Formats: sequence, C-alpha cells, structure tokens
Amino acid sequence: MSMAVVTQPEETTSVVTRNRIVCFVNDELSAAALRKGLEGSNVSIKRGTIRSAIKMLETDTDLFALVTDISGIDDPFTELERLAGVCPPDVRVALIGESREITLYRELMELGLTEYLPRPLTRDMVLDQLRPKLLGDVAPASVDRGGHVISICGAQGGAGATSIAINLALQLAETTKAKVALLDLHLQGGEAAVMLGVRPGPGLRIALENPMRADTLFLERAAIEVNERVSLISADEELDAQLQITEAGVRHVLGLLRQRFNYIVVDVPVPFPPSMHPVINLSRHVLVLLEAEVTGLRNAHALRAAVTNIAGKDRVFTLLNRAGRPGGLPRAAIVKALGTEPDLVVPELGKGMTQAVNLGIPALKHVRGLRRHLAPIVREISGVGAERKAWWRRMFAL
Repeated sequence: MSMAVVTQPEETTSVVTRNRIVCFVNDELSAAALRKGLEGSNVSIKRGTIRSAIKMLETDTDLFALVTDISGIDDPFTELERLAGVCPPDVRVALIGESREITLYRELMELGLTEYLPRPLTRDMVLDQLRPKLLGDVAPASVDRGGHVISICGAQGGAGATSIAINLALQLAETTKAKVALLDLHLQGGEAAVMLGVRPGPGLRIALENPMRADTLFLERAAIEVNERVSLISADEELDAQLQITEAGVRHVLGLLRQRFNYIVVDVPVPFPPSMHPVINLSRHVLVLLEAEVTGLRNAHALRAAVTNIAGKDRVFTLLNRAGRPGGLPRAAIVKALGTEPDLVVPELGKGMTQAVNLGIPALKHVRGLRRHLAPIVREISGVGAERKAWWRRMFAL
C-alpha cells in the first residue's frame, strides 16, 4: 500500500498553514502532554480520533501538521487510506496509539508518517520525539543532569500541597523503584514531618543558610528514612526564628540531593522569595495545586505567571485537588477561569485524608483510590507506563 501523506512543506505554504497544528486525542493525559510539549506553537487540541480528523479535513485543510489518535481503531490502515484521500500531501501527520509493536512502527514510517508514539503520552516524549519532527526545532533546553526535581506549589493555604507531595514521593518510589527525596522547604510550620509522624533535625537550616558547612555528610545528618527508598529532608524551626536562607544555599542543597536521588519532590513555600528561585529553575515539573475556590483560581493565575517568568511555560502543570468537593466551584467555572482544562485532577477522597494526617501515616496506605488518581501524575513525571526514552531509541534507532 502506498500512502504519500507527508512530504516537506512547499516554500509557498501560507504563514497560517505553516504554523497551525491540530491534534485529535481522546484522553486528558495526552491532551496535557501535547499542550506542554508543543508550547509556543499554533496548536489546537480537540477531542476525537483519526475519524474526527478525517471529518475535519473534508472541509478544513488549512494546517501544517496533524496529530491524531488511532487507539481503539480495529483497522487503522483502512482509516489511514481514508485520511490520505482528504489530507494535503504537504501536511505532516503523526499518530498516537496503544500498540508498542516495532512492526507497526516500521509499517507506519514506511507510509511516510512523521512519527508514531504509544500512549500514555508524557510531556517529555512530546518534547524529545515529536516536537523536533513536527516543527524542526527543539523545545527550550531541559535542566542539567542529575535527579529529576518536581516542585509542588499550593495556590492557597490548606489546598493539600504537602499531602500531595508526600504521597507523590512515595508512589514515585513504589512505581519506579528509584530513590526519592522529599524536601520540605517550609522551615517554620512545615507539615511533612508531622504527617509522617517523625521529628526533623537542624541540618537543613544550617545548609540553607551556610552552604560551605554542608557536604555529603549533610544527607546523613538531615535525612530521615521514611522507607528504604524515600527520605525526608525537613526542619522545624521556631516561628520567631530569623532565617537567613540564601540562593546559594538552596542551590547547594539541591545539588547534593540530585547527586544521590533519582527524584526530588519539593514542597515549596508560596509566595516564594528570590532565594527559592533555583528550585523552580531546576524543576522539570512544577505542579501548581489549587482547590475549586475563587481564591485558588485567582492565586493560581499569579503563581503560574511567576513560575513562567522564572522557568518558562512548558514546566507548569495545573493540578486541581479535591475536585467535586461539596461547596466547590463547578468544573465549567474552573475551566472558564483557567482558560483551559486542569492538566491533572485528584478528586475529593473523603475524610480518610484528614484521618491519615491525624494518625501520622501516609494517606496512600489509608485512602482507597488515592494511588489510582496519583498514577497519571507519576506517569507524566517518570514515563513509567509510557516508553522509557533509552529503550525507545535503542529499539527504533531514533
């Protein structure tokens, strides 16, 4: 079967056609990954599959690239023939599907497709494998080598940022089998240690105020072992203490942790002073967490803007926590206020979350359903459940 769906664009292509990318996907995780990975381009995300794309192309062919989903399609090659009949030859076409078979990948590439990626997508898969082939460029440079930093920033007090940070760290370790550090930068009134039923020591403050005094032994003095893979680094300073946290201290502590841990989940105080900017700069994912309240929506806009100014748009993810809680704003109002769907959602899970805090145990062990709702976040961060980059390149010689 011959199919010339994709060729290099002609020089006479209009500016609008050259820039417009239309994506049809059927799940929110893929939509969020495409939004982040194609940030800065003229991209439109629509709900649907390859059949939806075919229907659109019957009347609208003014685009540069098409990304569409073949998941659940019994005979994708029949649909690809239909697509070829309505799709202009100079449109770049990429597919998303459920199969990971190398034979399918090779067959699709022989048809002239730009790329095929298996679900579930992550932002990093789109950045590394799809964006360069669609746009001929690379996304903003990722952070340097070392452990993967994930920042959790609460847009409002009591929104559950610390709880999410704790349970995310535990599930990351459980899923990836990697070493995970949980860094609570709320040195006064921090809740991570309380929620885990442990007492922190003085090492973190010393390191943040005077990095020259922090060496590799810092981890042995300051880290509290939560389990064999997760360590907590936190402090419990007096509320009237005059802290002198420095930017150099924050950068040095993160540097030490990134040498020893695969993932560092950071509970970041908000608003964050300039001394905390290295955390945001080094983060590959910044989760702005809010509840369905007016103050949360207002603060989320400001917080997203602050993170964008420091590190760029592609790292910011909006996480709606306790979605569906009685008395909260309806989903439609949240989407309207944010201007888009939340990238990630954790629903209201009942009184078990509060009970876990009072018992000093991780909610992951106590609340049914939490693990399932954290799984898409873990998948986006780690790629586990999606293709590992090194394996993909080795198998497909990309």
